[in-house]
Amino acid sequence: MNQISHSVNTIDFSALLNSPAETLSFRAFGTEREDLNIDFAEPDTPALVTQILTLCAVGQKSDWLADFFWNLSVGKRHECLLRLAAGDESEGLSFPFKCAFCCRELELELTFDEIYEQQNQADCRTNIEIDIGAERLMLRKPLGIDQKKWQTFDFSNVRAASRQIIGSLSVFDQEFADFDDEIIKLIDEAMDEADPLINFNCRAGCGECGEINEFETDLCEYSLNELRRQQSRLVYSVHRLAEYYHWSESEIFAVPFWRRLQYLKFIGEGKS
Repeated sequence: MNQISHSVNTIDFSALLNSPAETLSFRAFGTEREDLNIDFAEPDTPALVTQILTLCAVGQKSDWLADFFWNLSVGKRHECLLRLAAGDESEGLSFPFKCAFCCRELELELTFDEIYEQQNQADCRTNIEIDIGAERLMLRKPLGIDQKKWQTFDFSNVRAASRQIIGSLSVFDQEFADFDDEIIKLIDEAMDEADPLINFNCRAGCGECGEINEFETDLCEYSLNELRRQQSRLVYSVHRLAEYYHWSESEIFAVPFWRRLQYLKFIGEGKS
């Protein structure tokens, strides 16, 4: 099984990404000055994801890098963002929730090996075949660039927007006279099965009442929330160093990250 290795402040993504970025590594987010410029209030989530992934790529600041991330599948983008959000210390993710039947506090644990295996299986499928009556609809899996294109669609009419999205993913430019709610639901379920990290859901049993819970979460939103917290910690660390040593922001970021951590430790311990 492929493993994701890491060194200090660097995460190796070679197990996740194929050529031309097979040796691509990421630095941890929330460590450098430019991380303060990320605006998490940006409503264009696909653009925000691409900006963060491109920003944290190490030694690959070439013109093709942003296009590379745009052309990854949405599921692969979510996988990369999850790994980046977890940093270089975590072996996986934990999601607390309540049992829908007895309200007991539960926790779903998901290792990165499990995430990798799910996405690796999804990557083996390029197209999705869906039987609609006597016709067969063939769709390709969505890419980041598709999300970018969808930002220009008019979503005031949900059904019309669904038709546009489905049409943009059609392998053979197929057209159907009508996409009613049942057909749209059928297509959504097939898409979720083919790319499980986009709308992540699973079943989890409760050890107290024995009932099975349906668990759903937005992994992209989860990752962005964690990265936002890392940015907040970076802002606070800059504040503490400036307050204690009277350094400017430029002087603070001239100090390597690992040394900043040592200085913050000394401040916390009250060392002079």
